[in-house]
Amino acid sequence: MNGLFADHGVDVEILDPTGGPDNVVRVGSGDSDFALTSVQHYLSARATSGDIAARFVAMVVQRSPIGALVPSSSALRRPADLAGCRAGGDPANPQVIEFLATLDHRGIARPTLVELDAPSAQAALRRGEIDAIVALVDALPRRRRQVGISLRAIRVGRDDVYGSGVLASDRVPDALVSQVRNAVVAALEAQRQAPETGLIQMAERYGDDRTDDAPEGWRMLQEFVFTDRPTGSMDADRWRTTLEFLCAARGLAVPAFESVYRPEFLGAMAPS
Repeated sequence: MNGLFADHGVDVEILDPTGGPDNVVRVGSGDSDFALTSVQHYLSARATSGDIAARFVAMVVQRSPIGALVPSSSALRRPADLAGCRAGGDPANPQVIEFLATLDHRGIARPTLVELDAPSAQAALRRGEIDAIVALVDALPRRRRQVGISLRAIRVGRDDVYGSGVLASDRVPDALVSQVRNAVVAALEAQRQAPETGLIQMAERYGDDRTDDAPEGWRMLQEFVFTDRPTGSMDADRWRTTLEFLCAARGLAVPAFESVYRPEFLGAMAPS
């Protein structure tokens, strides 16, 4: 990874993530220069910390991967089948909020939400007490391991709503942002060609079993990364839709669009 970034003229120090919205705040405070994070985490950070001196400069996950995970033996197969089922989740969780709002957008009746935290929902699914849990579809491999039964994903996410991307501190100059953007896109393309790349380094760094889940999760995520849009690109109309939809779902005021992304980086990647 560092070699790839070096090829694009960037010297990178990889910092361990601090989790969710905290990563956004860390970039805004200047403790780090870039982060890969979701739009939902960014909105959560703004909701608690106000304006953030960091904005998106590239989008990695071009289409929302929100959905539900159900037992492989379940009769639930399509988004419409989720109407009226028992779904476990925390009603305050942004993923659950997006899931329910997306069903509303699709005209699908909401499931009965059984209020459970993530571990309790997984245990309830295993026992058959609920029919589904809300999750990003690429989380299936890890959730399957945690639940302990075979699972299947039902994606409901909107194609015109962004998932996650590269966040840059406002103090980072455009030239460096361009180099990092191009390096990230090159890394994604390299991962597409060789999905097992980096697993040894990942295991050495974290020393846990997430490497067992990573290749399958990546394969499931690829359709949301490599779309009909240029990899890593940003679009003003897509941003408008994303912010208006997610903010309305969460009861947040829609921020000024250009306070969320750098307008000079709209469109496809420019040569560095």
